[in-house]
Amino acid sequence: MKTYFEFLQDIIKEKNDEFTSTERKIADFILQYYKEIPFISIHEFAERLDVGRASIMRFTKKIGFEGYLSLKKDINNRMMNTVAPMEKFRISLDEDVKQNILLMEIGKNEVRNINYMLNNFNQKSYKKAVEEISKANLVYTVGFNLSSYLAEIFAYLLQRIGAKAISATRGGRSPVDQLSNIEKKNVLIAFSLPPYSEETINAAQYAKLHGATVISFTNSITSPIVSYSTIVLEVPTESQIFSNSISAISSLIYAIVYEVAIKNKSRSLDAINERLKIN
Repeated sequence: MKTYFEFLQDIIKEKNDEFTSTERKIADFILQYYKEIPFISIHEFAERLDVGRASIMRFTKKIGFEGYLSLKKDINNRMMNTVAPMEKFRISLDEDVKQNILLMEIGKNEVRNINYMLNNFNQKSYKKAVEEISKANLVYTVGFNLSSYLAEIFAYLLQRIGAKAISATRGGRSPVDQLSNIEKKNVLIAFSLPPYSEETINAAQYAKLHGATVISFTNSITSPIVSYSTIVLEVPTESQIFSNSISAISSLIYAIVYEVAIKNKSRSLDAINERLKIN
């Protein structure tokens, strides 16, 4: 899967023969500093290259954008899908230092994430995930940073309904070490959110290599873990603060666990009754 840089390279190479010397200068600058483009005005761009603003506008239209602003927005949107939440928070502060992030605004953002998931979710992938988890002999969960808590919660909830589940996020060993016995009849549930943890991706790769079903929760189909996933559950994590939003993912976790409990009703009831006896 191509990176955004490779995408830019392709569309610029396609028009390379049509570029003037000034436009080649602009192309080189964009390819070298494309991550800075969202923060550079057309005036600053023109000054840094000593070219006219009209030349920049002509160039961006030539490569398929409506103008410089359109290019800025496109780069920014692509970057925001992969940038670390803390960096995203810094970007939002730089864009508007007067913006007040209030409880109402954060609440609306969480509702938007959940509504987006409900309206755009891939039902086929969801049903397949429920099916694979329901019939698995053993379920492993993995994630790092904030994702480690999601992995712990998922494993905990599965254990409560009688499923064999292990969180491979703790214990002083790497996830790959903890997955050393993973096999075909097992499932690995991996949570991979920006900034994408290399250890989570390695765990998914290892599990897939050993024949296990890999179910990944991630924010984008361009996420690096997708290449090693059997089933991808794309969930919005857009947030106004320095961490990924987990409201939509949490809703999805609870829904999946509930459906797994229904599919394994006898096992679930036995587990619940045992716990009621203890309590």
